[in-house]
Amino acid sequence: MSVTRPLDGLVVLDFTRIYSGPYATLLLADLGARVIKVEHPGGGDDSRAFGPRIDETSGYFETLNRGKASIAIDYRQPEGRQLLQRLATRVDVLAENFKAGQMARYGLDYDTLKSTCPRLVYVSISGFGQAGPDVARGCYDIVAQAMSGLMSVTGFPDQPLKTGPAIADAISGLTAATGLLAALWQRERTGRGAYIEVAMVDALFACLENVLVTYDVTGHIPVRQGNVDAVLAPFDSFQTADGWVVIGIGNDRLWQALARLVDPALEADSRFTSNAGRVEHYAVLRPILSRWCRTFPTSTLLAQLHAVNIPSGPIRTIDELAHDSHLEARGMLVRVQLQSGRQITVPGSPIHIAEVPLPPIRRGPRLGEHTRAILEEFLDVGAEELAYLSEKQLIKES
Repeated sequence: MSVTRPLDGLVVLDFTRIYSGPYATLLLADLGARVIKVEHPGGGDDSRAFGPRIDETSGYFETLNRGKASIAIDYRQPEGRQLLQRLATRVDVLAENFKAGQMARYGLDYDTLKSTCPRLVYVSISGFGQAGPDVARGCYDIVAQAMSGLMSVTGFPDQPLKTGPAIADAISGLTAATGLLAALWQRERTGRGAYIEVAMVDALFACLENVLVTYDVTGHIPVRQGNVDAVLAPFDSFQTADGWVVIGIGNDRLWQALARLVDPALEADSRFTSNAGRVEHYAVLRPILSRWCRTFPTSTLLAQLHAVNIPSGPIRTIDELAHDSHLEARGMLVRVQLQSGRQITVPGSPIHIAEVPLPPIRRGPRLGEHTRAILEEFLDVGAEELAYLSEKQLIKES
């Protein structure tokens, strides 16, 4: 008996672009959903033009849209909208990440569709949500990082920094996928669809750990401390003789193990016996640890730390990760074969379910590659209507 994936049979009409939404629908595709990406014939998803360019496609686009289908329909024109309204009655999920209110201008918002699509689960991702004083503002990842408070606690005392990758987009996509799966489970019991909205700023603000409650209880506004942790010590990065490592000490037992390695006298030093003391006296402790770490090559230092089970690791570069045996064994380095025949490596699915096969690895779609096939299959559109739609430039086929 063949083993299916959890979302086999689920059909998603995907109006999302760039990162946050496409990441949410990529997670669904990897779980078995059939994702139909809706793009405008005039150019499609903006990320098709992002680097790196590889043959006739984009590495950015391929990373987030592998395994999806693409239909190119002009949703700005009434006849194009009508096609998509009809298509919405044939799918399980609609996902979009336009500005608040934009889908309503196309007649493709949840309130318009729910009367004809009562089982539809509809997901909206936007910068600031669908209600509130800021809903009309545009938002990219860096704006969400700034306005959520993340950048206020990330970086150095004299300069706030964003994270390297677009973490607000990623977390928003994860949050949307979680809400969508909950709504599907609810639909199994009630038979009714649901409307889910996720704001990038909300999603990132919700991940700020104990920053809000600390301020609420103490009145203290957290300050940027580089890689130093606000409540645990040592929980930091250190330079070695040939690189960098991180060391995380989350309890006193781990501290005692580390102290014995560094200098047995440290274990008895009353300033450092408790985590509170180590945080208070970290300005004294850090230079001691820093000098010790610098005396060893990275591999030698980590061998000592791992021998006594201290959480630690090297700060690895992308060239190291691209050939990492552990990531390879976990299925996290997957090869996508492009239409040209060239292979590229992209991240695999981080979701592993026992006895469920890994998802097939297929390239991202060309703009409008599946327009004809999807319209024929879902709406029974014949050759004459397809010719008319194409002549009026309402659709694009590749």
